[in-house]
Amino acid sequence: MGHSVVFIGKGDAFTGDFRKRVEDCGYEVRTDTRDRQADPGDLRIFEVADMEDLRRLKERGAHEQAEPFLVFASIDALDELQPLKEAGLMGVVSPSSSAEDASFLLNKALFYNKMLKRNPRVPVNIPVELKSGPRTMRTNASHLSRDGMFIVTLSPLPVNALCQLKFSLPGSKGQLETPARVLYNIAINKDLNIIANPKDPFKRLVSHPGMAVFFTGLSDAEKEEIDGYIKALE
Repeated sequence: MGHSVVFIGKGDAFTGDFRKRVEDCGYEVRTDTRDRQADPGDLRIFEVADMEDLRRLKERGAHEQAEPFLVFASIDALDELQPLKEAGLMGVVSPSSSAEDASFLLNKALFYNKMLKRNPRVPVNIPVELKSGPRTMRTNASHLSRDGMFIVTLSPLPVNALCQLKFSLPGSKGQLETPARVLYNIAINKDLNIIANPKDPFKRLVSHPGMAVFFTGLSDAEKEEIDGYIKALE
């Protein structure tokens, strides 16, 4: 079953190009003007068309349990929205956002929903060999799930960059190899002070620069092997 995106607001902002962009990404879309709680796994996108919308959203964020969400803002409210990162804000889309930017934020938010709800991640210290074009990097992964890992590096690859990974689970004689895609990266000076915020429920474990990669070529058996390793650590 596919994911659903729930537009919460008056609905005016969600009837044009932006709604079509979301649908083109393959997501079912519905509008909820009554601001009901979304179903588990759904991604909420809140409309901020004026200061009253902003006030209501900030009030909600102060009282609601953290859950990934996006904001569609047709006013300049970036500074006002920054405190909502602690409540789960994953990004802000505007009427001028490109289709690529909107798609990336949608996938990023839904990825967190999936990872946090279904696929636990654990802290690790696993050597990793990464190849991207002529570049080879040997470093360590600091977090692992069946779907991806966070790789520690001072020089992370760009978002959406493709790479090839090799790593072994501790205690295993075999080696796992898979292509992967960079989901997000953390620069040492640009983002680390935000990412390391202990109040942020989605990134509080990351205290160093690097990049999160999503495995794109592991078999079900290999993912089950990772699951078994993670369960043994819990």
